[in-house]
Amino acid sequence: MTDPLQGRLHPVTPLRRSWAVFVAMASLAYSQRDLFSVGTSGTKGAIDISVWAACAIVAAFIGGVVSLFVAAWWHSHYSLEGDTLGYRSGLLFKVRRHCDLDHVQSVDIVRPFLGRLIGVCTLRVVMSGTTMTLSYLTLNQARTLKARILAEDTGEEKLYRVKAKDLVLALLLDIRTNIWSLTLVACGVLPYVLSGELLTLSTLIAFAPKVWRLSGKRLFVYTGWSVTRTAEGSYRTDYGMFDTQQYTYRDSRVASIEIHQPLLWRRLDWVKVKVAVAGAAAPGLLVPVCPRAVAEKLVIHILGPGAVPHPNEPIPVPLEARKVTPFHKALGYRLDNGYFTAWRGFFLRNVTTVAPVSRIQSVSVEQGPLQRRFALASVHAHMAGGNSVPADHRAKAESADLASHLYEHSMYCAVAKPGHRTGLADPGR
Repeated sequence: MTDPLQGRLHPVTPLRRSWAVFVAMASLAYSQRDLFSVGTSGTKGAIDISVWAACAIVAAFIGGVVSLFVAAWWHSHYSLEGDTLGYRSGLLFKVRRHCDLDHVQSVDIVRPFLGRLIGVCTLRVVMSGTTMTLSYLTLNQARTLKARILAEDTGEEKLYRVKAKDLVLALLLDIRTNIWSLTLVACGVLPYVLSGELLTLSTLIAFAPKVWRLSGKRLFVYTGWSVTRTAEGSYRTDYGMFDTQQYTYRDSRVASIEIHQPLLWRRLDWVKVKVAVAGAAAPGLLVPVCPRAVAEKLVIHILGPGAVPHPNEPIPVPLEARKVTPFHKALGYRLDNGYFTAWRGFFLRNVTTVAPVSRIQSVSVEQGPLQRRFALASVHAHMAGGNSVPADHRAKAESADLASHLYEHSMYCAVAKPGHRTGLADPGR
């Protein structure tokens, strides 16, 4: 049995909130400056206060605020005993929080730019529907807590690191960035060039923030992105130019993996990899850009050696699907080696989703009015991560057969071996 791990937050923690109080009070004092006269006399309608009295009032106020926050920090305490992480805080209104380590989805270390200068960071423990944040800790404290929570060993394996030139080129080739940049030029810069009126540049206010979020902001966030496999089998992403962050995916909670390929990346065969985690609201980003071969290796690492059996051999849709969608060639699926793989996507982006059959929560068959006319239906395998893996526009008999296969195999894997990794090989496909 391991010894309990406990302690207080870093002493600079009170500054995280006290500076806001000082700024608010300074703004209030500046707005009411005409009510007082410090060190002078004869000011009409103003209350005269000596310099020493003013200094004493300011010192007493600052001391009172600092003492209040220091007392609150003194009563903030974290503890890790057995399988329970606890945190208590509050001076007047006390808060106590406990979480079971079995419910922890990920543990992240966030290092803001100013925090890196003084050697502190934030530990973020993500659970289903809630997050426990410990701010601030020393980097050694955070790493020790994270290692104890995730039961990590010291051995790690670096799987991939995004090159800076690849990241810059990928952002420049992003179709959304190009569309919004052209809109910015057409609606903001071009009218100014034609008219010479500075007022026409005001339209930049509407489009510039969107372009910044798609280009400059993502460049700062994605710089230095790397994927590391920890000793116990989890996968950690480290990223950030100024504010460095970490996110850890526990392999036992990965529901599916999505491989996205935007239009302008196809010539270079680059893709983006996302991971759907049980309990998360949306899939998280595993790699912002990498070659397809690297993405397939990551899928095999996380889901098992049979996860990418036939990456370029999907079962095509029937001929009737041409009457329903013009993008029928982009649709397909394969059920093999205990994995359900679906291909979809239209002109701008192709998406390949790989999901272990053992982690399917439910299966549904949907049929719209147009599909009903041509005897087609869509099968959706619903995962624990909140997303679904679709096999769109299949023949009615084929969709019923596929749905029964998915349901029977998922139930068999759940009963035979909960948390099964490679699933059950499909005998009929």
